[in-house]
Amino acid sequence: MIVIKKYLMLMPAQLAKLELGSHGIESTILDEVMGTFAPHLTMSAGIRLAVADEDEEQAEAILATMQERDSAALEHEANSNNHL
Repeated sequence: MIVIKKYLMLMPAQLAKLELGSHGIESTILDEVMGTFAPHLTMSAGIRLAVADEDEEQAEAILATMQERDSAALEHEANSNNHL
């Protein structure tokens, strides 16, 4: 397994894991227990998301697309709120 991304908080890591799973890629949150019971201990090191070596490239592309989509949605929401 290879770590493809680190997150500051558990929920974004879980969302990324769900996104990868929806594309048929299995992933593991290596620090899930620590992030659940002692999140203050994962703040500096991060919560690691890992996939099989052979899925690395595809997983990174999926997560990049997810980040772009989420950023666009946040920007759209911010612009919509400015028009109120």
